[in-house]
Amino acid sequence: MRPLFLYAPNIKKYETDFLSSRDGWSAISVTGTACAFNCKHCGRAILRGMTDGSSEERLIKALEASIKRGHKGVILSGGSTARGEVPIWRFRGVLQKYRDSLTFIAHTGVVRSEEIAREFREAGVKVALLDMVGDDETIKEVLGQPFTVEDYLNSFKLLKRAGLKVVPHVIVGLSVKGLEGDLRSLELLKEVSPDAVIVVGLMPLSVNFSRQASPEGLMAALKKARDEFSVPVMLGCARPRGGEYLKVEQFAVDYDVDGIAFPEEETVGYAQGKRQIVFSNACCANVVFDFLGVVA
Repeated sequence: MRPLFLYAPNIKKYETDFLSSRDGWSAISVTGTACAFNCKHCGRAILRGMTDGSSEERLIKALEASIKRGHKGVILSGGSTARGEVPIWRFRGVLQKYRDSLTFIAHTGVVRSEEIAREFREAGVKVALLDMVGDDETIKEVLGQPFTVEDYLNSFKLLKRAGLKVVPHVIVGLSVKGLEGDLRSLELLKEVSPDAVIVVGLMPLSVNFSRQASPEGLMAALKKARDEFSVPVMLGCARPRGGEYLKVEQFAVDYDVDGIAFPEEETVGYAQGKRQIVFSNACCANVVFDFLGVVA
């Protein structure tokens, strides 16, 4: 079986006998808590847990702190502009000074031009992260965005042409069409040729949106992703956990999924003896490089 990569970046409190998020890569928001959209499932809540890098001074402080801690990379994120993209390009001058010291993995938002895609590359971003949504209704009704499925697909294509690795996230439970809509996201990604695929599960981050992914939905998405793609497939950090969700992680171990972010301690014990385990404090999207280092 393939190696099993277990990740714990510093985006939540996580402590086990095997791995601690205290030593993990930081997530930095280049917009603070600001976002042009107020998606029902998020309500900007995810930004409040990130380090504020919304000015050059704050961003430099955050990057220097990561280097001082011995980190090899950071997760760049933030809220979207009205055009769709996360404006990481505003800090290109700062990021260029650090790109030889840190790997930049970035949430890009929706990218709608070759110029913006090149701006990410020139800032030193190596891996682009973006959710893939499989139907226009969900984009309009849940995300509140004026974009289309084609805009999301074209984002990946533009970023790939600019020379970035692209790692889509598929959010199980997000589609207004149910699991069928979520799985359609994976089907559509075939035309993108992603460098890895991350499956995550909807969690109720907003008081106005209580829907969440089921264990069965998560396992169905992991199965389809593994069956359809030869690139690394990950069970990502954002998902419901504990209780009945433990079987999702055990399914990932048994079905040759390449990695899990923030695994339960029981999962590590379950995997021992079945898979070669590699522990990491990077963002789980770094699997595009970690996999090559172990398998090549």
